[in-house]
Amino acid sequence: MSKKIFAAAALFVCATMGGAAADDASDLGGRLTPVGAERAGNAAGTIPAWDSGLATPPAGYKPGGDYVDPYASDAKLFSIDKSNLDRYKDNLTAGQRAIFARFPDYRMDVYPTHRSCALPKSNYEKTKQNVGVAKLDPATWDLVGAVPGGLPFPLPQNGAEAMWNHRLAFEGIGRNVSGTSAVVNAAGSFVPQKWEEVRLSNYYNPANTTFDALQNIQLKYFTIYTEPARLAGEEYLVHETLNGERNAWIYSPGLRRVRRAPTLAYDNPSSGYEGLATNDQLYMFNGRLDRYDWKLVGKKELYVPYNNFAFASSSHRVKELVKDNFTNRDLMRYELHRVWVVDATLKQGIRHMLPHRVFYIDEDSWRILATDIYDGHGNVWRYQEETTVPVYDVPTCFSFGETFYDFQTGRYILDLAYNDDKRPDFHAETNGGATDDMFTVGYLRKRGTR
Repeated sequence: MSKKIFAAAALFVCATMGGAAADDASDLGGRLTPVGAERAGNAAGTIPAWDSGLATPPAGYKPGGDYVDPYASDAKLFSIDKSNLDRYKDNLTAGQRAIFARFPDYRMDVYPTHRSCALPKSNYEKTKQNVGVAKLDPATWDLVGAVPGGLPFPLPQNGAEAMWNHRLAFEGIGRNVSGTSAVVNAAGSFVPQKWEEVRLSNYYNPANTTFDALQNIQLKYFTIYTEPARLAGEEYLVHETLNGERNAWIYSPGLRRVRRAPTLAYDNPSSGYEGLATNDQLYMFNGRLDRYDWKLVGKKELYVPYNNFAFASSSHRVKELVKDNFTNRDLMRYELHRVWVVDATLKQGIRHMLPHRVFYIDEDSWRILATDIYDGHGNVWRYQEETTVPVYDVPTCFSFGETFYDFQTGRYILDLAYNDDKRPDFHAETNGGATDDMFTVGYLRKRGTR
């Protein structure tokens, strides 16, 4: 897709700017939701009004088990396939249309829209306090002030502010997950990469009541690979900062030592992904914003993965999620949602192998649900999407799978799949047993084994 076509497609973006139209925090919790989304539904009635989301578990849910699907009885509205693509193309991204063009049997099953994302009340309160308080450095887009515990920019005025809401999307104070990544070849086969990860959020720790108390740390995490043999024992420790470079270390079992990992950022290839993903593509986008100019284009109604309980269920193993050219269409659910459109173009004189990206951010969760990635000639090169599930026992929304499509190689990656392992463990009010001393270089050395 050329840049000219993208510019034409941008004409379909809604002129209304939602939260950006509000003058102050008074609209939060009224005309707008507590996180700045439009509370009302759309004129066509295909997007309902937000009604607090799923803030409590439905009947039948057992802690530690699969998330019960409260929408299991929904009837499919229709499917989008190559035969009717023109009818729905205005509500699809360029990357989605590129998949249809490449694979004739690709389809998207569309279901009724449910605005299910909810956050803790304390998060709403802190988010409101951030209006007019949270600030960015205009030269680097680093966060230089905010009230910890809430989204920094519920009324975003530029694309960088919207991206910071994604970076600081609430996922609990502590988090323990075990997952699988699959780099899929054209025949649909893959070698599972299995890993474990523990995270501790400094930003959402209630003990940190001021920005200075954060000491420049957003969160800390360590990841250890357990399979395959070539990766087993490799460990990463990361301190994600708020206004500076990422601090990262790697333990190499072959060398039996810890060393700094300065390349664990930007467009350096992500370990184990065979050159199909950059480090800052993980989690839809991560790291510093300083290499791009960020334009907040507006809002758009888009068919995106949402309420993907079937895809996340442990009754479907990872090998069932993966098909030859794309993820299993029978397990994917798409809904029409309003998203913020953020256009990122590389700053003049700056290098990055992904020169142009367009992010589509859910207005209710501030999570990036889809990303179009263009090459230097203005053609769609890669496409990413997140399979979102409301984690109502926290409450929040979380990714139970991210898919990276590369149209030059014809291959894709399924990442962050938890189907074959214990259920993700979130801690809304406590650290879940994680302590600061677990995220030190000394602890990384102590854990390191061949």
